[in-house]
Amino acid sequence: MQRSLNMYSIVLLLLSACSATSVFVEAFTTPTSKIQQFAGKSLAQGAPVFASFPAYELEEDFANNHDNNVNIRRIQIQRLFGKKSKKTSPFRAVYATLPFMLLKHLSPSVAWAASAATTIPTFNKEQILSYRSWCFLKVTVQKILTSLRHPTKDTFKAIAYLAISVYLLINIAEGMAARKRQQLDATSEWGRYADKPAARGQALSILMMQITPYFILPSILDKFSKKKKDDLSEEEYKSTRAHKLRRRGGEMFADGLLKLGPLYVKIGQILSCRENLFPDEWITAMEKLQDRVPAKSGKEAWDLLYSAAPGGKVGFHKKFSDFDDVPLAAASLGQVHRATLRDSGALVAIKLQRSRLRDIYDKDLALMKKIAKVVDKFGKAGQVGGIEQSWTGIFNDAETILYREIDYRDEAENAIRFANDFGIGLGGVAIESTAKGVDGNVLPSAADWLRTPYTYGDLSSEKFLVMEYVPSIKANNNEALDKAGVTLEDREYLAECLAHAYLRQFCAHKFFSTDPHAGNLGIEVFEDGRVPRVVFYDFGQACSLSSDQAGGILDVIESIVDSDAKRSVSAFSRMGVLKDDADLEMVQAKCQQNYDEGKLKVKKRKSRNSSRYNTKETALAKESEKAELDARIDSAERAKNTTDSSEGVNDLEVMASFTLQSEYAFVARALSQMDGVGKSLDPEFDFISAAAPYLVEVKGTGKYLADEIKKKFTFVYGEDGILAKELKLFKSLGLKLPTTKE
Repeated sequence: MQRSLNMYSIVLLLLSACSATSVFVEAFTTPTSKIQQFAGKSLAQGAPVFASFPAYELEEDFANNHDNNVNIRRIQIQRLFGKKSKKTSPFRAVYATLPFMLLKHLSPSVAWAASAATTIPTFNKEQILSYRSWCFLKVTVQKILTSLRHPTKDTFKAIAYLAISVYLLINIAEGMAARKRQQLDATSEWGRYADKPAARGQALSILMMQITPYFILPSILDKFSKKKKDDLSEEEYKSTRAHKLRRRGGEMFADGLLKLGPLYVKIGQILSCRENLFPDEWITAMEKLQDRVPAKSGKEAWDLLYSAAPGGKVGFHKKFSDFDDVPLAAASLGQVHRATLRDSGALVAIKLQRSRLRDIYDKDLALMKKIAKVVDKFGKAGQVGGIEQSWTGIFNDAETILYREIDYRDEAENAIRFANDFGIGLGGVAIESTAKGVDGNVLPSAADWLRTPYTYGDLSSEKFLVMEYVPSIKANNNEALDKAGVTLEDREYLAECLAHAYLRQFCAHKFFSTDPHAGNLGIEVFEDGRVPRVVFYDFGQACSLSSDQAGGILDVIESIVDSDAKRSVSAFSRMGVLKDDADLEMVQAKCQQNYDEGKLKVKKRKSRNSSRYNTKETALAKESEKAELDARIDSAERAKNTTDSSEGVNDLEVMASFTLQSEYAFVARALSQMDGVGKSLDPEFDFISAAAPYLVEVKGTGKYLADEIKKKFTFVYGEDGILAKELKLFKSLGLKLPTTKE
């Protein structure tokens, strides 16, 4: 007859196994003249061993022989272990009772117990249950039960300390195991951190403590160094202790962000484009997060491919061949492989999504939204630079964009729209653009200066994206650009093309890529000597703008070009970033102060070889546009106020008049990342100055000239001009005037 183990049996079995060593050690303790007889007899009768011992006989025997037995035990242990033994802890004696308790508990019958007893060899006194063990077990259980029935302050303290100790031990064990797994694959804990936010918080805290010395110590060393950093050559600086500490700190920070999860990798990608926030060594370390995240290759890549491809293994091999299981690049959400289309023989790039991303996003974004709600409840805690904003609204929009990013069907739609807006077809050839300028006319194709891979939407799915294979050089890889023959003048032109692209996206397309870091931007170089062009990749994150938002951004850019504070305030109102109770006069005064002090200043466009960067048909037009823009900048410079009339305007008071809509958070992110890439191409790059020459294209020549004429005749067309006054007069008389389009 078999008998299943219940929970009590399992506990006894585990404790018995763990106490094997203690049983043998405690076996040296007590006399066995009576114990051995009762042990064998009790097993044969199926009775508990400890219940069969006559207590009075054991007590008497123990009293008479205790001291002698203790000495014998010490001598025996000394012989075994080669050293004097200390008095044995009574805790160890408890374990000696467990095998016999388990044996009795499992016995289904007296017959089974008898047969079990016959299999037990003859034990001597060193191998039998000791009286002390049973007594201590009994007393211990009684004390525990008494403490639980009548808890005291010390009882609760003991329970709390025990719980904390167990929690810490578990976390330490999990952390050690996680570090071993991360040594093999840095992304191995992404899922666990999503399941256990506390574990990620602990890892983040440890990371911050680790990198703090590497962030502070180099500055201290520089301060007390005899030679300043600027006075050292590149080789001399690399040999300094400060450089080595910064490099190590940057590597630790980048590796830590990589281990925390995909959202933290995104943060690292953004930070890597802000050269003014971190030392060069940290920026270099974080750049690997853009396209060098650990990837799956070999069999793991094939498994990922078959799980993502429409139709699985059969469906993939039906349409594709020559799949390269070594990825071309890897980012936080996926990795890219090269393959060939069977029907056309065209080379394609296939983007495969990492596993379990949706589950990770579900948990991470839910936590961040809770944090955002808490921040919004604390008023000024939701302000950045004094500008009030709704973090809940920002994260709601971020959630929509991020979820769209892990659905490659949405990315395919974004990529197709981006290509159509710029008029770029398969192979980078020019096609008719679907975007229109402010005047309603179709914008010209950008195929001469911009490239984006053609997307095969019909072959793509949620986790499987197929694009045209377009090789290029990473936009901030200056060494590779040098080898490819890309000149400094070429790079200045490419930086201007980047600004040109975003001016069109913000103000005309009303749709833009929010993630233009260096890993998503390349430079296509031609062997025939043509001017290189910018290549845009990865449209997982994109954002749309309303007509007023796009028009407001355009008005802000023009007001900065003209140093027109009054128009800046009007543009802010159109954008919707001013509160209803905003002090418009104070905002205008602050804008004027910034213009007068040169904090917002547009630089003139650099002269370059028109025959190389423009076709013969457009060269003359470009030169005339440059002359017009230069005259406009000069006029704004002459109109600046050199008095101190705006002195005393407080920045925080002005910023309190603003509120940040969620769409502008993504505009700011795109500008931040684009600025970092632009400065890697041209150290003097700034978006407004680089984009200003292309205002004519975005607005249309007729619209642009008409607006410039109106500005020169403000006494007629201005808000306080003759026409405005006459219009007010007619309205006061109750007359209605026909409305006309500009």
